[in-house]
Amino acid sequence: LAAAAGPALGRTLEIKQLDVCDEGSIRACLDSIPGRHVDVLVSNAGVGMAGPLECQSLAAMQSLMDTNFFGLVRLVKEVLPDMKRRRGGHIVVIS
Repeated sequence: LAAAAGPALGRTLEIKQLDVCDEGSIRACLDSIPGRHVDVLVSNAGVGMAGPLECQSLAAMQSLMDTNFFGLVRLVKEVLPDMKRRRGGHIVVIS
């Protein structure tokens, strides 16, 4: 990812790591950005599940939803208020 960013990395582009299932991790990541100013959020966190439904545990399904759905909700809730105030920004969801 850093190689693909090229010369923009560190100048106009920052790559951050966080855990979408941990609100503290999300806040700490955003707090590390000056003014919590995010122009583009790319959310590509996700997990999959294969096999028949009756073979899956409820805990595994809840974990999947916590990452794939609620993880995105947590991120959007953190960045959207500032984007709305500024009337600018983009959220890209990769599924």
